[in-house]
Amino acid sequence: MQWSAAITSDDEESFIATDIYFMESTSQPTLFFISGLGADAGAFDRIELEGYHVVHLHWLIPERGETMHSYAKRMAAPIIASTSPVVIGVSLGGMLASEMTSFVPQMRAIIISSIKAPEERSFILKVGHRFPVHGLMPIAVLKKLSFLWRFAKRNHPKADVDHMIGMFLRTDNRFMRWGMLNAPKWKGRGDASRIHHIHGDDDKLFPVRRIKNCEVIEGGTHLMVYQRGHDVTLVIRKVLSNWYPPLG
Repeated sequence: MQWSAAITSDDEESFIATDIYFMESTSQPTLFFISGLGADAGAFDRIELEGYHVVHLHWLIPERGETMHSYAKRMAAPIIASTSPVVIGVSLGGMLASEMTSFVPQMRAIIISSIKAPEERSFILKVGHRFPVHGLMPIAVLKKLSFLWRFAKRNHPKADVDHMIGMFLRTDNRFMRWGMLNAPKWKGRGDASRIHHIHGDDDKLFPVRRIKNCEVIEGGTHLMVYQRGHDVTLVIRKVLSNWYPPLG
């Protein structure tokens, strides 16, 4: 069966089996998608990967005092059960995917607009690590200020901005706070030999000058997985074809 990690209405973690059945083989991996902080599966709406088995992993409610490593282990349950998984993660999702390569030996990862090691952290994350003042602001207040983001993106298509803000407002407040406090603290290091990194040269959150060994998309921003979905799709398909050549 195809599995999707989810947060249920009573905030308990569960794995929900859908009615989609599949058979895995080395030529046909299962793709597990993890979005970024303040986003959900909608971030991948413009990624077109027909012909692949796709699973969207939804955020779990963090446990008290949980680290990025322990959170990644809980989220990785369906990935560990897969014989040939590829985890595709964006931003925070990419950091978790990188962390998973340290304990899931059969998986590969494609990370987008993200970092794979502490030395790639941006100035913003470094400041957030030393001075976590952002954790003092109530998430409810932060969400009420989303109109400022709309103003900042006023030159972008309104439908795109509405989509991004909608995902942000739907994000669970407890998870949002956990992510904001723990992403800057992350000190993990994935297995670079099993990670393909895609990054935009106009990413303001994670400047490309700090990123090592990545495939650059010219003009790509931190939100390029949605804004430049077609271009990102082409790179993902190329990587998958190299890792899992078609039979015959």
